Amino acid sequence: MYQQRAVRWRVLLVPALLTTVAYVDPGNFGSNIEAGSLLGYDLLWVVVAASLAAAVIQYLAALLGLATGGTLASVSAQRMSRPQRLVMWAQAELVIIMTDLAELIGGALGLYLLFGIPLPLGACIVGVGSLLIMAVGPRAAMFSTPLTLGLLAVVGVGVIAMAAMAGVRPGALDGLVPGALDGPGLILVTAIVGATVMPHALYFHSAVSADARAHDRAPNGTDPTPVDHPDSAGSANSAGSAGRVARGLDPRRRLGWAIVAAMGVAGCVNGSLLVIGANLPEGTPSGIEAAHAALSQNAGQLAGILLGVTLLASGLASTVVGVFTGQVVMQGFIRRPIPLWVRRLTAVVPPLVVLAAGVDPTWALIVSQAVLALALPVTLVPLLLLVLSRRVMGPLYPGLPVRTAAVFFTALIIVMDVALIGLLLTGHVV
Repeated sequence: MYQQRAVRWRVLLVPALLTTVAYVDPGNFGSNIEAGSLLGYDLLWVVVAASLAAAVIQYLAALLGLATGGTLASVSAQRMSRPQRLVMWAQAELVIIMTDLAELIGGALGLYLLFGIPLPLGACIVGVGSLLIMAVGPRAAMFSTPLTLGLLAVVGVGVIAMAAMAGVRPGALDGLVPGALDGPGLILVTAIVGATVMPHALYFHSAVSADARAHDRAPNGTDPTPVDHPDSAGSANSAGSAGRVARGLDPRRRLGWAIVAAMGVAGCVNGSLLVIGANLPEGTPSGIEAAHAALSQNAGQLAGILLGVTLLASGLASTVVGVFTGQVVMQGFIRRPIPLWVRRLTAVVPPLVVLAAGVDPTWALIVSQAVLALALPVTLVPLLLLVLSRRVMGPLYPGLPVRTAAVFFTALIIVMDVALIGLLLTGHVV
C-alpha cells in the first residue's frame, strides 16, 4: 500500500515539478530582477498573486489531462472548426516563439556572464544543448526528466542562496501590500504575470498529466483507467475516471497538494529574484549584466557566478519544456508533428535576429513575457470552457472554490491586458 501511494504521489508531483521549470525560466529572471531594481519591494505582492493564479490554473490544466487522457490542444481541437484550430495553433506557436526567445537569450546571458561567450554564439550553444538533451533516442524521456528536474534544483538552490547573500532590507513585507501603478510599473506587472502564468505551461501540464495517467498502473499491473487516444476524450475516459473515483483513487486532493508544493518552489524562486533586484545598490544601471556586476561587487564573487549558473540552468531546462510543448501543440491542433531538430533550429532564429539588432537582452526578456501575458486569455478561456463542462470532466469536475478562483483570475488577467493595451495606444508606457 505504501509503495502504491508513493507511485501515485510521483505520478502527480513529477508533472507539477516539470511544469515549474516554465515558471523559473530566464524571463522570470529579467522581469523580477528588473522589477526589484527599479521599484524595490513594491511588486512583491504581484509575485505572490501571480503564483496563486498559476497554482489554480495549472491545477485545472493537469485535471483536464487526468480526466480526459488528452492534452489541452487535442481536446480543444475536437470542438473547433478547421479555421479555429489553425488560429489557435498560430497563437500557440507565437507563444512558443516568445518563450524560446526568452529561454535562449537567458541561457546565452548565462554563458556570457560565466565565460564571456558572445550572446549570438551562446544562443546557438543553448539551442544545440537542449536538442541533445531531447534527442538521445528511445530513452529520451527517461533521461531528460531527471536531468530537467536536476536543473530545476540548481536554479532553486542557487537563486535562494544568492538572495541570502544579497540580504533583505527593512520594509520588505510592505511590498505585500498592493499599491498604485504607473505605465512602466504596469508593464513590469504584466511581464511578471506572463512569466508566471505562462500559456505554454497549460499545454505542457495537461500533456504530462495525461501521459502520467496512461502509465499509472494498478497493483496487479493492469491500467485502472483505460486511456483512449489523446484525441478522443469522451465517455470512455469519463467512465475510467469514474471507476478511479469509485475505488477511492480520486486524484484531486493529491493533485492540489502536488501543485501547491511545486508552485511554492516557483514562488520562492521568483520572490528571491525580486529581492535580489531590490537589494542592488541605488543607481545600478538597468539590465542583468549590470545586476551581475553589482551583485559580484557587493555580495561576493560567488553570488555573481551563481547568477550565471542559474541563468544557464534555467535556459537549458526551460528549452526542453518548450520543445516538448511545441510538439504537443502541433500534434493537437494540426496533427502534424515536425522533427525536433527542425523546431530547434527555427527557434534559434528569432533570438539571433534580436541580438544582432542590438536590442538590450534584459529588455527583450521583459517584452517577451509581456507578450505572453497579452496572449494568455486566448489559452485560458478555452481551458475554462472545457473544465467547467461536466460532460468533459465527468467525476473530476472541479469544486466551486476552484471554479470561482479560476474565473476571477482569468477576468483579472483580461482587465490587466486591456489596461496595458490602453496605455500603449495612448503612449503612456515608455
